[in-house]
Amino acid sequence: MYNYPIEKYRFYQGKTKTTGAPCVIAVSTYEGKTVRGVAACDPKDTFDYEKGRKLAAGRCALKIAEKRRKRAARELDKAIAANYASMQRVNAMNDYFNDARIAERDAKMDLEGLLRTM
Repeated sequence: MYNYPIEKYRFYQGKTKTTGAPCVIAVSTYEGKTVRGVAACDPKDTFDYEKGRKLAAGRCALKIAEKRRKRAARELDKAIAANYASMQRVNAMNDYFNDARIAERDAKMDLEGLLRTM
């Protein structure tokens, strides 16, 4: 499991644009791009910065995990395609080798037959 320590996130505290409720934003990077997780306090609840940090970090970690899975799926598809192309090449070269071996055998038999008649 990929666990990124909470100390490695950057946190910001602010207010939501829609309700003005307090929120915590956790920021990290993946593949050089900024990824954010947001934990907004419901207006009926009491704001707790530490709980907000944990929730925002969890949401940020989920986004990164989703991005990693999608990237892994793309790379797996590429590897499968490369493997398929490689197997096609192996099969083509195997056919070529077998044809060459048969042609060599036939040429050898033709030469031996020609030498016997001389």
